[in-house]
Amino acid sequence: MIAQATPQEYRRGRAQPIQVKLEGLPPIHSPEAESAVLGAILAQPQTVLSLAIEALVPEDFFNPAHQTLFRALLDMDRASIPIDLSSVLGFLKDRKLDEAIGGPALLGDLATSVVSILTAPTHIKTVQDKATLRRLLDACARIAYEAHDRGHDVQGVVDEAASQIFAITDRKASAGIIDTKAALLNAINLIERMRKSRGKCSGIPSGFEELDHLTGGFKPGEMIVLAARPGVGKTALALSMVASMLKERYDMASDSYIRPGYSVAFFSLEMTAEQLMLRLLALSGNIAMDKITKGQLSDAELMGLNHIGSELADMRLFIDESSMLSINQLRAKARRLRQDNQKKVDIIVIDYLQLLTSTSEKAKDNRQVEVAEISRGIKALALELKIPIIVLAQLNRKPDEGNNEPALHHLRESGSIEQDADVVMMLSAAQKPQSDEDKANPAPPRHGYAQEMILNLVKQRNGPTDRLGLIFQREYTRFASKPRTGK
Repeated sequence: MIAQATPQEYRRGRAQPIQVKLEGLPPIHSPEAESAVLGAILAQPQTVLSLAIEALVPEDFFNPAHQTLFRALLDMDRASIPIDLSSVLGFLKDRKLDEAIGGPALLGDLATSVVSILTAPTHIKTVQDKATLRRLLDACARIAYEAHDRGHDVQGVVDEAASQIFAITDRKASAGIIDTKAALLNAINLIERMRKSRGKCSGIPSGFEELDHLTGGFKPGEMIVLAARPGVGKTALALSMVASMLKERYDMASDSYIRPGYSVAFFSLEMTAEQLMLRLLALSGNIAMDKITKGQLSDAELMGLNHIGSELADMRLFIDESSMLSINQLRAKARRLRQDNQKKVDIIVIDYLQLLTSTSEKAKDNRQVEVAEISRGIKALALELKIPIIVLAQLNRKPDEGNNEPALHHLRESGSIEQDADVVMMLSAAQKPQSDEDKANPAPPRHGYAQEMILNLVKQRNGPTDRLGLIFQREYTRFASKPRTGK
């Protein structure tokens, strides 16, 4: 058994995948199942074709003639052309494809060989499974070739291997190039879902009404950046959003809110899982973090925390507290969380971007290149998993030096974060006029005080931008919407 690349198709740095095949292994396919599926479609197109469309693409058939015939049946279905032996043969002849599939004899054999269409789902599954195994063999061949050719980039090979396997196991029937009709249909379906959820978020809500009104919620494939200077409260704001997401979710089918809420993966590179849970308990139970950490809880407060803890235990939050994590490792872990039917994460939070690393050779001596690779990796992961990813990020010192609100160019170490992100939010303290005396002798923060904050939505790829007012209740490490005042 040999893994061999096609020489003229292998050029380092080219976008297309290397064509590698395993020699010495018999092909994996089931001629009987392929014939049974196509025959059942010809016999009962109204019943069987929709099942096949949901599960199969033409390339799932091993026999080229079967691929051609199935593609023609799909084209006829899209064009609303009735399917029977005569119409299919005419359709193929008009396109000079009748000889490619074996002529009228093959069509007749397929149609007359069907014993029962009740077994069609079984045969469809067999064709799908055989195609999956062939794709796995092709992926293994490419992985074997890359392992020999790129021994200097072990982590890169591992990440690409995981990506290829995930793409196969998570493959949908519509994967590949999407034509205008299919893309338009998907867009119309999205509009219908938005219309049905009128007044509700079409994406995952943040828990802050004004922000959700602007964004419509965080949507699949989006990279959402929440940036601030250290100590301003970006982790607290992210956890406040997570707490809301975990509680409940809107179910369009029943037009009601159901529990538990969304499944959230939180990658914490700065804090332990225990520290995050303490914060969640404090903000959920209205109990000061200071009292928890100093062991000054009353019996009633302790009982309340136990009750909140039992509720949190039923929610779907998965925390990774790896302090040293590369973008490749994060992507591999995220894929497993997304594939796991018990977890099936709906949204990922990363705290924070600049603590991630890249293992590529190009990024070894250039931090800006490294951060750019990490940023692109996160955006690609959001698109691959079809879920939103919230990533926290540090700002440079310029906003502090000028006492100004942060802007996009203040994102630390790389402008690529700004380019890759679909939504960018900047968190800062609300600026209040100060006298010269106040500036010279700033008052220390009061215990338990609530601080006015500004969440500046400085970029939204598919929507408006605006400045929102928030209240940071530092005592509980919790953010809340700023109360509206009447005019």
